[in-house]
Amino acid sequence: MTYKEGPTSENTWRAWLAISGASTGLFCTVGFLNSFGIFQEYYATNQLAESSQSTIAWLGASSLFFLFSISVVSGSMLDTLGPRLPLCLGSIGTVLSVMMTSICKEFYQFLLAQGVLLGISMSLVTWPMLALVGQHIKRKRALAMGIVLAGSSLGGVIWPIAIDKLLKSPRIGFPWTMRIVGFIMIPCLAFSCVTARSPKVPRKYVENANPSQRLTSDNAINETKDRKRKTEVIALLHKPEMQLLCLAMFITYFGMLSPFFYTTSYAADKNFPSSFGFYTVSIVNGASFFGRILPGIVADKYGKFNCCIISTLVAGIVALCWTKVESMAGLGVWAAAYGFASGGILSLQQACAAQVATTSTLGLAIGTVTGSTAISAMANVPISGALVEKYGYTSLSIFSGVSLLLGGMLLSAARLAQNRKLTAVV
Repeated sequence: MTYKEGPTSENTWRAWLAISGASTGLFCTVGFLNSFGIFQEYYATNQLAESSQSTIAWLGASSLFFLFSISVVSGSMLDTLGPRLPLCLGSIGTVLSVMMTSICKEFYQFLLAQGVLLGISMSLVTWPMLALVGQHIKRKRALAMGIVLAGSSLGGVIWPIAIDKLLKSPRIGFPWTMRIVGFIMIPCLAFSCVTARSPKVPRKYVENANPSQRLTSDNAINETKDRKRKTEVIALLHKPEMQLLCLAMFITYFGMLSPFFYTTSYAADKNFPSSFGFYTVSIVNGASFFGRILPGIVADKYGKFNCCIISTLVAGIVALCWTKVESMAGLGVWAAAYGFASGGILSLQQACAAQVATTSTLGLAIGTVTGSTAISAMANVPISGALVEKYGYTSLSIFSGVSLLLGGMLLSAARLAQNRKLTAVV
């Protein structure tokens, strides 16, 4: 007997477990990386006090580079090998990198542990899990991916507060702070590994004459699938909307992450209390939590590209208003507004990538779009640091805002490549 694939239901326990596991995985990976602003300030006054802000920023930049650049490989691993192998490797590497960071003393040691190893390991967890959720959920994909990415926002709220409290405790200090972080990650990532299962496809039996015919039929089916996948991969990479989406995200990431990393230092520059400066990171990520879910609900009805364009343009306008903030209350409101707008970009870019892909190229599509941002995301952090040191925060505000506005225009071109009707749901 051979099998034929039957229809599937999205509302399954397997799908919801995958969403829960993916959210937990992103809580420990991207959510932890969102707290780098805390480490930026801590290293500048402790282990790396002799290094400049832009030099220290390379730690976060290298993490971002490997997180995004390895996505092409990790996404393709899901398509060919399934989710379990990359996720287990990434989980072990993430915990190991955090534990190794606890014993680092020199800059190169931090770079290897908190930069290279952490970035690669996080990539093996993050993108296969996102693509896996995309395989499970098709009709409400933007919402599902928004829920998953909200896990990283939740991490961006909790991790900075927890790490700040631990670092300030005289009984704990930096080494045990990192070890406690690692111990917390172990059960969370173990849950992600257990729940990472591909969609179960119901099948029906079809009679064959004999076992040899069944074997020949199965081989023919596998060869046909391989040829089909190669054709779909080539077609995906040649789509104008895919190429424009990659270019748009490349430009967008040149400035999008600046507020995530430099809101804390901006608060310090304005002589706001240091405790409030730390909380601005949590404000940005807290607002981003809602920004990743609510636009997803709207996007499933009115179009993923349409909503992503609006989020990008709004984030650009808010970024240009950054240095007009002169009070603590104003900075809190601004951080919330930027977090919400940028949250829409972070969740909807994955939904946009999934929209132009097929089921068998979903991991590759998400990995390719994410990989296109690797260089710009890496360059963003040190460029931002250099701009602040030489020209002040006004230059950083302009750099961030213009990058986002230009990215929004390119996203509009990607949307028009699919449908030129302005009122179309794309």
